[in-house]
Amino acid sequence: MTIGTTRFFGNNSELFSKLNTELQSLQTQAGTGKAELKLDNNISDISKLSAAEEKKSETNQLLSNSQRAQTDLEVMDVAFERIQNLLVRLQELAVESANDTLTPEERKRFVGEASMLKSELVDVANQKDNFGNSLFGGVSGVERPFQNQANGTVKYSGSSLAKEIQVTPGVAVRQNFSGLEVFQKISGSDGDFSVFEVVDDLIESLKIDLNSGKSSNLFTTSNSATIKLPNTGPKANMSFSIEAGEKTININQDVFGNDFSAIASSINSQTAATGLTASFNGNNELVLTGNINELIISEFKYLGDAVVDPTIQVIDPSNGSTKENIAEKDLQSETIRSKISDAFEHFATKRAEVSASARRAQDAEVSAQDILLVLEEDISEIKDADLASILTQLEFLMTQKDAAQATFTRVTSKSLFDFIS
Repeated sequence: MTIGTTRFFGNNSELFSKLNTELQSLQTQAGTGKAELKLDNNISDISKLSAAEEKKSETNQLLSNSQRAQTDLEVMDVAFERIQNLLVRLQELAVESANDTLTPEERKRFVGEASMLKSELVDVANQKDNFGNSLFGGVSGVERPFQNQANGTVKYSGSSLAKEIQVTPGVAVRQNFSGLEVFQKISGSDGDFSVFEVVDDLIESLKIDLNSGKSSNLFTTSNSATIKLPNTGPKANMSFSIEAGEKTININQDVFGNDFSAIASSINSQTAATGLTASFNGNNELVLTGNINELIISEFKYLGDAVVDPTIQVIDPSNGSTKENIAEKDLQSETIRSKISDAFEHFATKRAEVSASARRAQDAEVSAQDILLVLEEDISEIKDADLASILTQLEFLMTQKDAAQATFTRVTSKSLFDFIS
């Protein structure tokens, strides 16, 4: 009969189990080279590791964001380059077409090419990035933010806010642009304008007989001239300038139902200073007379819906024919070319913004990669096992296990009679 109790065997079983578990853990750490962190022994390392892993996850996301931003901005840069190329051709077209001797066939060809350029501009304005998101729709998510309307104008239905993406904890860069700021609000000498309106103005200027916004001297051969103003419909606003000798009269008048007597009154109110008088003959015509050597009309502007291509006509009193047309200021070749130049500079500025954002994203990528390298080293330092210490513990535990097994064997091999004798 051996010596022992149930508790004695249970305690030894627990001891051997614990020793085996610790030995297995140490052997695993020695084999993998990775430390096994335990809450009761390594709470500080576990806390550091958790913080490092969280920072690594955040940095990986920022790294992905910076790479995505660079991809989007590369597509954006190509789009702006294409826009600038289109504007260069539009400017060439404006210069080539600024010729009063163009035949109707030549004007038609210019109109056709200008229309194609406008169509290409709309295509670029609706371009998407590699992920199918609009480059110029802002945060709206609209598939095609620019739409051609029935009257030929282009309407923007996107957002006024641009998308941004975080590339560092404190820096966000553009992911796209609002089409409103890029295409619709270009700063010019007379206020903001749309690039599509400039193309429309060029097309409209080619549809009239004379692409000029300034008349010749109407008093070259006579001290009287007759001008015919465009229909107003129920209401229209007309403005133009009259150079009467050394004096200038600026007209800006609302006209109702083709009653131009108010314009005549405005001219006559300054007769004492200018020597010019006007009379309205009831047929949209004003007869201008004065004892001066020079009379020039320019800066014509029409705001109304009654006429598509309004002009001021200079009438030949001998036969009633039109001697020349004075086009709207916006349709003047010089004005159009100036606006195209302003638009080109505007897009060049936007393209510079794209380049600056791309550089920030690239710098953020390099910074994120450096941070990840440091974090990997810190995490590795925490996770890596101290092999010298583990081998020492392993040897100690194996010796302890062998001693415990030997003691257990000796004790359990004796019987009660061994102790009695």
